[in-house]
Amino acid sequence: MKYKQFKDLEKYTWLHKLAFLKVERELLGHNTMRGYMHDLDKLLFLYPWAFITGRDKKWAHNKHRANQRHHVENKQQKTRRDYIEMIIDWECARFTKPDKPLNAYETMRKFYPQLEPQILPILRELGLVH
Repeated sequence: MKYKQFKDLEKYTWLHKLAFLKVERELLGHNTMRGYMHDLDKLLFLYPWAFITGRDKKWAHNKHRANQRHHVENKQQKTRRDYIEMIIDWECARFTKPDKPLNAYETMRKFYPQLEPQILPILRELGLVH
């Protein structure tokens, strides 16, 4: 990974993190420790390590998804809090990630319909079914 790419990823992730905190506060009425910790592994460890060792951004991306409970792809047992973080992550992505224009409900329907029994009741509670 080149220095410019590292700095661009750092900025991209920081803007996403700020959007996450804003959406979390709007939906829950407060920020949580999970919100403050959201994606910190990428900012503090994975991207810097990828830069130092010459790995690519895909390496950091894959490590993050394999180890963070708010991502569907890993096999970790999910809790209600994991699903809430997942929903907030999906909902805020459209504000900072041009490649992810869908809201949380649309993301669930298009990419994770198998999670509808777990996700849909929480989406309803949060007023995000539209």
